[in-house]
Amino acid sequence: MTQRWEVTPRYPGAGATLVEVWQYRRLMGFIGDRALRKQYRRTVLGWLWLFINPLFPIALRAVIFGALLGVGSNGLPYFLFLLAGTVIWDVFATSLNWGTRALEMNRDLTSQIYHPRALLTIGNMTPAFLNLGLKVGVFALALAYYSIRDGRGYLRGDWSMLWALAALVLAFLLSLAFSMFTSIWGERLRDIRFGLGQLLSVWYLLTPVLYPLSQVPPEHRDWMLLNPLAIIVETFKWGLFGVGEFYPNALGGTAAGVVLLLTGGLIYFARTEARTIAER
Repeated sequence: MTQRWEVTPRYPGAGATLVEVWQYRRLMGFIGDRALRKQYRRTVLGWLWLFINPLFPIALRAVIFGALLGVGSNGLPYFLFLLAGTVIWDVFATSLNWGTRALEMNRDLTSQIYHPRALLTIGNMTPAFLNLGLKVGVFALALAYYSIRDGRGYLRGDWSMLWALAALVLAFLLSLAFSMFTSIWGERLRDIRFGLGQLLSVWYLLTPVLYPLSQVPPEHRDWMLLNPLAIIVETFKWGLFGVGEFYPNALGGTAAGVVLLLTGGLIYFARTEARTIAER
């Protein structure tokens, strides 16, 4: 009697993937630096584009929506209001854009050294933190200016500000969860990268960055709260300034959804990355 053995690959779970990423965490800075060099090579201004790209749209939107259209801002100076929402939005959108291109930008690395492939996605997102640092610096300067000009402090200055930090972390985890899927899809089909830009443009308008959620008619507000980023942005502003609404139940549901999506994304990535790389 002949025995027949069938060997099938054993895919790591989400926890095992994260443990392996942590063991190789020192490569993250290298991957992030590499991504920046590839993105901005053969440009005259180089890395300065990393700062110009986000600041120019903020200034333009502040003039159009704040000065010309007079959009409400929950009693805050509009530029400060816009910056707060933009910090959260850019953490999400910039991280997602970089993460989506991770496998495409690091094709040669996959054959040179061993490393967990998920590290490519996470490491490729590190330039978003430079963008975040810039936004935080501009936000601090704007906050100091308006506080001196108006003779009042806009920050809450109590433990509620920790909710703003939680919102920041949640925005990044949401982008990481989506990037686990889009980095695979983007490597297989480049249309994903272009389609993602269109999707983010619509998503941005449906997120209360340019306007306060309080200006949305009550009959449509519940629909807006189905957008996880709307809840995250509102939590961030509420935590910093005490303005807007705080939705603890919706925030808890969003956090649970992000954890489930990230777990599914890590499992999906682990099961498909080898085949995706082999099909290049």
